[in-house]
Amino acid sequence: MNAARLFAPLAILVALPLAPAGAQDMARGQALAERWCANCHVVNAAAGTGQSNGLPTFPAIAARPDMNAAILKGAMSATHSRMPDFELGARDQDDLAAYILSLRKR
Repeated sequence: MNAARLFAPLAILVALPLAPAGAQDMARGQALAERWCANCHVVNAAAGTGQSNGLPTFPAIAARPDMNAAILKGAMSATHSRMPDFELGARDQDDLAAYILSLRKR
């Protein structure tokens, strides 16, 4: 077997664009927010009305000066008396945090 034939599959794999490890998917985060969080929170900046039940909206959460992904993920992991336990995985938490922080006004 010649070398070109042997290494051709490897060359294809190296040439494929790969998402960096830990990359967040804001669109997926938005879909998660709309599916799971919108029952209680206003989850997007365009919403004029929606459920809030006295809970902070996602744009308000994002606007907090000290807010970051670690704080958001901690809130998603902790047991809250008012927040249901959705048992979000690490990818879900990353994507949801990225979406929430994307709502921060620049």
